[in-house]
Amino acid sequence: MPEQNMLDAVATDLAVWLDQTSTLLAVGMAPQGVAPFAAPLSETQKLEYYRNQLFNPDGTPNLAGRQAQIQRMGPEQFTQVYRAVIKAYPFLKLPTPPGMPGAPVTQATPAAAPSPVPAPFVPRGALTAPRENITPIVGPGE
Repeated sequence: MPEQNMLDAVATDLAVWLDQTSTLLAVGMAPQGVAPFAAPLSETQKLEYYRNQLFNPDGTPNLAGRQAQIQRMGPEQFTQVYRAVIKAYPFLKLPTPPGMPGAPVTQATPAAAPSPVPAPFVPRGALTAPRENITPIVGPGE
């Protein structure tokens, strides 16, 4: 290795000092492995925050908040958070669409209204036409 002059030695010392100092600052700002400026929140506080992001106060979906969270977290983590919020606040669960299996009685597909045209009624065993009007089926050559 070529011999260093005084400026090279100063540059090397400065680079080592910058590296060590920045590492010490980063470690000092992240005690116990917590990211800088992260607030220590309880699980309840986290769920309340995400509930407000995913749902409006009246319980309807907050589409803008959901889109922002999907962009921030990604679909897998968003799904995990959404399931945790629904588990903690089951009254926010969206109703099952009508006609889906397992729908509550109040959300089941209503019975079809009776037709205004009555269905034709033929008593069992009654003929639908007099015998004289029925044309027999005859095969070829008969």
